[in-house]
Amino acid sequence: MKVVLVDFLNAYPLYYALVNKIIDNDIEFIKKMPSVCARLLFEKQVDVGIAPSIEYAKSDYYLVPNVCISSDNKVKSVALFLKKPLNKVKTVKLDKNSNTSVALTKILFAYKYKLEVDYIQDRADCELVIGDNALYRIEHTDEEIIDLAHEWKEFSGYPFVFALWIANHKIQVKYIDLFLKAKEWGVNNLDTIAEAFCDTHNYDYEKAYDYLKNNLSYDLTENKKKSLELFFDYAYKLNLIPQKPKLRFLYE
Repeated sequence: MKVVLVDFLNAYPLYYALVNKIIDNDIEFIKKMPSVCARLLFEKQVDVGIAPSIEYAKSDYYLVPNVCISSDNKVKSVALFLKKPLNKVKTVKLDKNSNTSVALTKILFAYKYKLEVDYIQDRADCELVIGDNALYRIEHTDEEIIDLAHEWKEFSGYPFVFALWIANHKIQVKYIDLFLKAKEWGVNNLDTIAEAFCDTHNYDYEKAYDYLKNNLSYDLTENKKKSLELFFDYAYKLNLIPQKPKLRFLYE
């Protein structure tokens, strides 16, 4: 089986134990940016992937149960960096690496801020930045920063789900068990994961560990399912997805 992974720190707890054979498995792994993960899943070049949550609404997919990448309040790694006050923003530069974060930005501007803005790829009044790039930029900027998970929580009352284990066909139960065991190992060994990440990236261990422990959560709870459904509702209203999908889990 071939699996595509998001090469961001926030995803490490879901797959570190599998990639490093702490949990024995026969999976072939490749690492890509979120938008590429989505494309490979859609084109069926892989069987399963950690993909942006909005991608689930774009085809006939299945979800691995009880696992996601989410934030209960502030996520840090998905943020708007403002060059002027929010109420004066007219242009927004989007980060094309994740369609979920792009959709969330558009939903918040339309329904929370109620601002009409132009989305561009050049210099803009504010910029969406995601993933490890956002973590680095936070450390080296004096710009005003708006955390999008926090904004969604204020707006909807729900945590936000950024990514999911998505399959483009039914897979063997043993692989679901592996994904769930890997998540359990990951959330219980965040210190090891933070250290491994910092060994290969120019990032501070304490900040990496704090981010994993306090800004992220990995269980797909009932509240998070409701959040996903609401997110899909708003995305559909803005014509960002072709349908409002029902959540369909493998072997449920």
